Amino acid sequence: MIKRITYLFSACFLLFACREVGWEEHYERPEWLKGNAWELLESRGDFTIFLEAVEKSGFKSLVEGKGIITVLAPPDDAFEQYFSEEGIGSVDQLSEAEAKKLVGYHLVYYSFSRERFANYRPEGQFVEKPAMAGLYYKHRTKSRDTISVEMDKVSGKERTIFHKERFVPVFSYNLFTSKNIDAASNYEYFYPESTWTGSGGFNVSNATVSEYALPTDNGYVYIVDRVVKPLETVYNELEQEEGYSDFIKIYDRFTNYWYDDETSKAYAEAGDSLYVKTHMGLPEIASEWSYNGGAGLVDYANLAALSANAYNVFAPNNAALDAFFSEYWAENYGSLDEVPFLPIRLLLSNHVYQGSIVFPAEIERGDIQSNFGNTIQFDPAQDVAAKGIGVNGVYYGLNEVIVPELFRGVIGPLLQQPKYSMFLQMMYDSGSLQAFLGDALKFTVFIPTNETILNTIYGGSEIFWNEGNPLQFGDEAIEVENADGIRVPMSTGAMRAFVQNHIVTEEITEISGTKVYRTRNPFSYLYITDEGVASSNSYNLGEFAPATTVNGEWNNGMAYEVERSLIREEGSFKYIIASASSGTSTIQEFSEFSKLLSQAGLVEPNNEFEFLFGDNYMLFAPTNEAILEAKEQGLIPEGEDELEDFLRYYFVPASTNSYSDYAFPGMGVEGALTTAQENGDAFSQLTLMDNGTGLELRSAAGETASVVSTFPRTYVDAAVYQIDKVLNSGQ
Repeated sequence: MIKRITYLFSACFLLFACREVGWEEHYERPEWLKGNAWELLESRGDFTIFLEAVEKSGFKSLVEGKGIITVLAPPDDAFEQYFSEEGIGSVDQLSEAEAKKLVGYHLVYYSFSRERFANYRPEGQFVEKPAMAGLYYKHRTKSRDTISVEMDKVSGKERTIFHKERFVPVFSYNLFTSKNIDAASNYEYFYPESTWTGSGGFNVSNATVSEYALPTDNGYVYIVDRVVKPLETVYNELEQEEGYSDFIKIYDRFTNYWYDDETSKAYAEAGDSLYVKTHMGLPEIASEWSYNGGAGLVDYANLAALSANAYNVFAPNNAALDAFFSEYWAENYGSLDEVPFLPIRLLLSNHVYQGSIVFPAEIERGDIQSNFGNTIQFDPAQDVAAKGIGVNGVYYGLNEVIVPELFRGVIGPLLQQPKYSMFLQMMYDSGSLQAFLGDALKFTVFIPTNETILNTIYGGSEIFWNEGNPLQFGDEAIEVENADGIRVPMSTGAMRAFVQNHIVTEEITEISGTKVYRTRNPFSYLYITDEGVASSNSYNLGEFAPATTVNGEWNNGMAYEVERSLIREEGSFKYIIASASSGTSTIQEFSEFSKLLSQAGLVEPNNEFEFLFGDNYMLFAPTNEAILEAKEQGLIPEGEDELEDFLRYYFVPASTNSYSDYAFPGMGVEGALTTAQENGDAFSQLTLMDNGTGLELRSAAGETASVVSTFPRTYVDAAVYQIDKVLNSGQ
């Protein structure tokens, strides 16, 4: 047993060592050994302040050669200018923590030659990705803030926040070439006090590189003309900007503290727990890293995401948010704080783009699409009051709100009015909102209020709303009762089916006439008459619900409020037809057909319509009057087997005929149909004819019958029509 453990440990060690060798391939030591970085800078004579700061920060041994490092070294005059701007007299005035933060930002992990900085490849320098040249622009440094403490409003407890090491941006000429934008104007847009000098090379954040890649025996040294000021997260940078407090405030409604187990083990004092501040359901703009695990790799190993991904924040200022609130929400809410989580989350998501770092020329060109499919576009010269580069992305402080297209479409009422919040929650939880992205389609949405939904029996249960903790996004839930009477979250599938039965991919401009429309559920329809609208469930009960237009100009269709949930029929026709002749049945118009099915043994328990093999079907059943008349004329067989064969002629299976819709006048479902009646080695056929206002059937024997039901009754398994005549297949 001991040997096995030893072998396992050895194998793990070798595997880890192999991985480290792979990493070193990307960050190899220079071939020319010239002394360490400390010795090189000391010999130059004009880096005394930097070296003094290195010593105070505790990084001297690293710079002297106890690790592979790339050093960004500002000369003394650059430090003097920085100290003057920051009101610092000398290195002595810096605390050790301040020195670590400042100096650490000039110490980049691993050894980067000029070529590797200009066109970094996290998978290895020989991996060809021409389109990504220069886009891996961020590099991990030794700069990190000390831990901080915040109050978690949800739990009521203090959380100790661990801050990860900063990344420094290296803006290579390759980056701008890959984006096909001008380097100087786009770089200087964010760094107006700096000058682009990276033609054929790069600028490091706010600094120009005056000497490239001086080789040492523990890495390379780059001489920069400025102290590279440590960047903060775009969240912290924006928090310091005047006039954006409302954006930060509503973003912080989604604050979440994620317990970092691995970091706690590595860095925490005994018994302590370390957390990473995130924002539930929103991009993690408060995190120093643009990847914090969750995609199968530990955070530090996902070099591609850490190097290339940026949070690009387009933050409306307080005045812009106030104007939008007054226009869109003030009628229903007293302040932004009262607007529920979901509408706020959808609004904020439209103001953060996760991906490659975004420059003003890309905004002007219309390259950037939000999560909702609309273009993020504004005038970078006129509409931006604040801007800056952060350690994890960039921010543009706007004087306008970028309104998601969803807010102007038929989903708008759900986002505006609190009485529709449950239906919005079901749409969001079921992933149904995505259907409304873009403007290629028109929709009609029938919206039940919260009160209507709470009075709905769905899947045999009432529907409940669990608000959860009102301070925590994602704690709210739509619930139902399970078989044991316990309230549980409604399944995603059940919510999707509920929601999609209220949506028609067509604009219905009036609730009148006699019309039928497909819902987004297969084989499920809404029926329109002058009385209102009915789903298959309510139509089968003979009930239509009034539908009232929701005021507003919606750019992709119509929205109606309905007084009844439009759920599809949950029952199967094959299970209820046997009781059609009872005095309490709601389908007594099929009572005579039911008797024939019973006589033929087709509705016996556990054997109902076995010949259909569970397929969906259309059933064209003769009226009671037509059956009684045919019986008098001796047209209906009496033997069980003959009667079964006779009745199967009225069933038209869906899969055999490859139709995706049941037949309605004007829908174009017509032509020769294969029935369930066997005819030798084949099956008998009926011909369905659609004249635009009505349906007719012609039998193989040439007889014709008309469909007399205004609408068919539709069930989970079938659409059931009434015809005015008994037909014979001619067998």
